Amino acid sequence: MRRHVLLCARLAVAAGLVLAVAPPTPSSAAAADGGVDWPMFHADPTHSGTTTETTLKASNAAQLGLQWQANMGNGSNTSPAVVYNATLGKRVVYQGSKNGTLAAIDAANGERIWGYPSGAELSSSPAVFDNVVYFGDDNSLLHAVNATTGAFICSFPTGGIINASPVVAQTADGLVVYVGDNGTGGGNDGGNIWAINAVDPNGAPDCSLKWSYNAFGEPAGTHPEAGSWSPPAFAADGNGRNLVVVGSSSSDNSVYAFDALTGARVWRFETPYTFADSDVGAGPTVSAPGVNGFVSGVAYVTGKNKIVHALDLTTGTQIWAFDIRGATNNVNGGTRSTAALDGDRLYVGYGQGVFALNAKDGTKLWSTQTDAAIEVISAPALSGPVGDRVLFVGDLSGKITAMKAADGAKLWTYQTGNYVYSSPAVSGGKVFIGSGDGFLYAFGIGAGPSAKPNAAITAPLYGTAVPNPNGQLKVTGEATDDVMVTKVLVAIRSATTNRWWNATFQSWTKEFAQNPATLTAPGTPSTGWDTTFPPSVNGGQYIVYADAVDSDGQHSAPVAQSSFSVPSLGQPPDTVITTPVRKQVFNFPKDTQQPINITVTGTASDTRGAQPGVQEVMVVIQNLDHEPREYYCGAAGCPVAVGESRFSQPTYTVVPAVVANPGATSTSWTMTFSTFDHPHKYSIVAWAVDRDGEKDPTKARTSPICVRNVGTTSCI
Repeated sequence: MRRHVLLCARLAVAAGLVLAVAPPTPSSAAAADGGVDWPMFHADPTHSGTTTETTLKASNAAQLGLQWQANMGNGSNTSPAVVYNATLGKRVVYQGSKNGTLAAIDAANGERIWGYPSGAELSSSPAVFDNVVYFGDDNSLLHAVNATTGAFICSFPTGGIINASPVVAQTADGLVVYVGDNGTGGGNDGGNIWAINAVDPNGAPDCSLKWSYNAFGEPAGTHPEAGSWSPPAFAADGNGRNLVVVGSSSSDNSVYAFDALTGARVWRFETPYTFADSDVGAGPTVSAPGVNGFVSGVAYVTGKNKIVHALDLTTGTQIWAFDIRGATNNVNGGTRSTAALDGDRLYVGYGQGVFALNAKDGTKLWSTQTDAAIEVISAPALSGPVGDRVLFVGDLSGKITAMKAADGAKLWTYQTGNYVYSSPAVSGGKVFIGSGDGFLYAFGIGAGPSAKPNAAITAPLYGTAVPNPNGQLKVTGEATDDVMVTKVLVAIRSATTNRWWNATFQSWTKEFAQNPATLTAPGTPSTGWDTTFPPSVNGGQYIVYADAVDSDGQHSAPVAQSSFSVPSLGQPPDTVITTPVRKQVFNFPKDTQQPINITVTGTASDTRGAQPGVQEVMVVIQNLDHEPREYYCGAAGCPVAVGESRFSQPTYTVVPAVVANPGATSTSWTMTFSTFDHPHKYSIVAWAVDRDGEKDPTKARTSPICVRNVGTTSCI
């Protein structure tokens, strides 16, 4: 519901009017290295999701392999933009992460070029235009930074959380950035559509307001609770007028078209109301006037009501509608995927896979189902020559799939370590996509100039508990290559505090950091390596990532990982979650979707310290499917009502459990939370606090648990 992204593109100005530009756009013009840029979410301003590159195609998709994976420091829910940077002389991938950093990554090998700390979680995908990167954050700021150096240029405060990604367009008034926000709390608490003057030589100050709109509803202003996390599209209608087309949130649940220069509302289409959470979060995909026989152009958009709408771009009148519910017997999951358009074919993700539709009349061509019948939020991306197209998507089980665009046949899959919200970008002969596991992935055909290096962690081993040294803990490993290992980069994260060890500053920081290890035999094909870091005296869970680099500049793929625990030097309590258990499924009663109550139980003990005994147990319940993440607020409800549950968003919320025997050295505890009224998965984290004030540093975790319709037993 809260997870969407957008894009930017170049249009031309002629005779003082803004004219829509069909190809060439930034995504269809070959760059200096022969590749084609993918400068924004879904490739271009119309959200076509299609590249003119032909390197990756259906006939060779089975040969895809992992080229590299870059550690982003936290889960990546945004989608990558890929642009050839003439100053750097290389193709660069721009990707944001939940730790608030926008990173520039060398597309050839996954090497980090720079990182820009925004100060807030990033749900907004970057758009690159004229060496400037534009993106929003969860602290209401629209940022503009230098695409070559990552240097700050300017910002604009929208006053609301920005889940949408900016689209940038050349207008008669200069460059303009278009983006929506979804209110101060990220829920149904109001928002705006913004037009912001971009970075260019015109007279308007950079990052200044051009116009804004918040009069959602019909009559205008009757839905002040609405905002937008839909990625807006930019195109010209049948009258030659440039429009910004975008969806609105609950409970307005509509599609709007605005005059791109003035912000005047041109039309509104209200999607059919099917249930409370029926917002239009997916981005519109626009077909230009005259294409496929539609003189006025078409805006294709899917609401969470599970209906795909084809709307007249000039008037907003519905041309056809395709009901995914009817075609799938009311399938689980929403429809939050922005469609890809390739000629007369439309491809869109849904609650269990992908549909291919005839763009002219909305008839079904084919559909697929994901392995675990899990939702595809990822917007499909297409590559390859006509007749040999390949389609890429990711799903919430973390799987990336390549399928034949002609019939949906599965050609190749890759399993990442967590969910995939990110939409793929295809550029320079590779496909790039982010994952909730914290990595940006690059896949391609063939090998590099030599074999890739390998890294291994020999100590501490995965899943072990190591003594707390009350000082420096040594991490060791090995690295090999067919030619030469030049360095090993080691990143160390405290899973307890979610901070990274920065050896340069000798401190734990919020920003991702890689530290060069000491090599025992540098410049050889095989070497040992080691590094040290200081665990907290309170102990905790730590994760080490090791990435070897060879003399050709290639990085390890995959990156070596080891997760281990370090005990506290104090005498903290211990916490256990008894029920529910990991991957447990709760079905709606009688298959009627409704909020249900789930009871969490556990035990806590503390027999040490000056004052043995458990004082309290704290619990965090998190909805894993919504973005921004949402947290249970407790029986009293949330500070800001969200309409359908007692979850808040996006504020991290800790709720005390009911302890059976406060102060006892061993006690049971319990708490009950209310779910949403439709399928979702949740995580539970709990920790005891003893009478000495010490907290359980390792915490008890159960994730995921799932709420599903009757008959569904999987929880992925």
